[in-house]
Parts: sequence; structure tokens; C-alpha cells
Amino acid sequence: MRQLEFGLTGFYPAFEGAKRARLAEDMGFDIHGFSENHSRAADCFGEMRDAARHTSRIKLACGPVNFVTRNPGVIAAAVLPVQIISASRVICNVASGDSAVAAAGLKPQPIADFERDLGYLRNYLDGKEVTLGTKVSRLEWAANLSWDSVPLQVSCSGPKSIALAARKADRICLGVGTNIEHLRWALKIIDDGLVDSGRDRNVVRVGLFVPLAIAPDRQAARALLRERGSAWAHMQSGRGIDLSQQPAVLRKVTSVLRDNYDYSFHRPGIAPGQNPNSAACDDEFADWIGVGGPPSYVVDRLGELVEMGIDFFITSAASAEREAFAAHVMPALRKLRS
Repeated sequence: MRQLEFGLTGFYPAFEGAKRARLAEDMGFDIHGFSENHSRAADCFGEMRDAARHTSRIKLACGPVNFVTRNPGVIAAAVLPVQIISASRVICNVASGDSAVAAAGLKPQPIADFERDLGYLRNYLDGKEVTLGTKVSRLEWAANLSWDSVPLQVSCSGPKSIALAARKADRICLGVGTNIEHLRWALKIIDDGLVDSGRDRNVVRVGLFVPLAIAPDRQAARALLRERGSAWAHMQSGRGIDLSQQPAVLRKVTSVLRDNYDYSFHRPGIAPGQNPNSAACDDEFADWIGVGGPPSYVVDRLGELVEMGIDFFITSAASAEREAFAAHVMPALRKLRS
């Protein structure tokens, strides 16, 4: 039976990578992610190296990083040392670009370019040559080193990127919310992509980023999810996405955030609860995008998603909520795959 994994991610103060990852490991989490945005956090790969030296079990995931602000070869050269010193605990998490790209005054990468660069990255990580026009490139410094294959994870929310992930990725992290019907839509795209590319479902781990709120009651949780859900709705509002094909509850939010999203409020927990981004989200949307309430309710809701085939959950809830999640939710859900 496929192991269920739980992970944390977020923007952290500089030089706290080791401390944060060690705390997550001690709480029983399986994955610790280091978000990518040069204006909001120190270099994720530097933090991952520190974390690798001070942990023994937990997997370490970058980003998602992108090919707009980082060349595929640059990413590979940063990933491989961490993979080696961590004894193969790295997940290379990539996406077409959001806040890190916006911070550089740039735009997310077109899907065709993203697919091309994903192939380059795979070859670099496998120690192969990459042909760039008339230039042949490889990681010469790693020629005499050995390492286990680095799993490529694609974080995605739109239909084109989900389909690409199904064709190319080892791991897929969906950012589509937690609504059963919408998740079923995304999983259908994955299944079709796997069939079209001749891949078996067993070779791919499919996970979900969950806007999460552990609270005494559902209404208190909804208030938190209105703040935390806007960032993930925004990622489904890109110019390449046909908003008319989205469920009404999502389209109501994405149609506002497409032109009005304010990145200065991109960090829930730091931004004030009432801001232009969260103002676009109502209670109906909070229930649609995330999962919030007492631990027993969270177990029931996430249990439904496990039954649908979700292999891992990633969240960025506040510290006290993480402890409650680890103590009360994770053990109950793990029993579903025991």
C-alpha cells in the first residue's frame, strides 16, 4: 500500500532552515519545503544544505523553483550537492513561476518552454548532456560523483500544467483546492495524461497543497481560510487559464484576483487579516478551497481525499496548528494506508 506523506512549507527567516526542518522531523512530518522568492526568503538551496546536515529522516523540497529566475543547469547544480549530503532525501519541486517571478518583474513561463526546461533539468540531474543550440552542456564538476535519482515534482493548478506533470513528473503537487468535484476533475486530467504517455499510475505520487486551519469550530476556521486561500486562488487566475471553465465559486474569486492581486499580502500570518486579497474570498469559497475546523473534522475531510488516491498533503499552517495536525490528524490518516 502506498505510504501517505505529510509536509510543511513556507517562507522562513534566514538561517533557520535547519531549525525548522528539525522541528518538523521531530513532530513526525515526512517532508519539509523551502519556498522560493528572493525578496521574501534567503536562498532555498542554502537553507536546504543546512537542514540536510541537521536532520536524518525528513525529505527536503525546494520551492517550487522556476526556470524564469533560475536556469535548469543552475537548479541542478544546487540540487545535487543537497541530494548527496542528505543521503537522497531531496525533492526537486518546480513550477512555471508565481511570486518569485513577480518579484523580479517578470511573467510565468509559457507551458511549452516549461516542458522544454523540465527536460533539460531531468538530463542535468541524471548526469547527461544537454544540447543548447550549438553548445553541449553538462555538470562537469559532478562527473566523478554518484547519487540516487532525484525525484522531480511539478506543482500545478491549471489543466495544461497538470497534463504536463502527468507526462513528465515523478511527483505531482496539485494546488486546486479541496473540493471533491474539482479534485476529481484534476485527477481525471492526470489519469488521461498517464494513459496518453504510456505511464503507470504507480510510478507517480499525487499530492495536494491544503490551505488548512485547525480551529475550535468551523466558523473560526473559515475566517482563517479566507486569509490563507487567496494565494492559491490567485495561482489559478493566470492569463493562460480559461476562467469560464472554472466552477462558479472559484471563478468569482479568480476573476477579481487576476488583475488585482497584491503580492504585498502574499504571506498569510504576516499580512493583516483584512486585505484586498482576502476581501475577494467569502465563507463559501473558504470551505471550497481549504479544510478547517476541529481535528476530527479535518480527519474526516482529508480522509475522503485519501480514498480518492491522494498520496501526500502539504500545508503551511501556523505553528500551534501544525502541532495539533501532527498529534491528532496525521496518525488517524496514516491508519487509512496501514
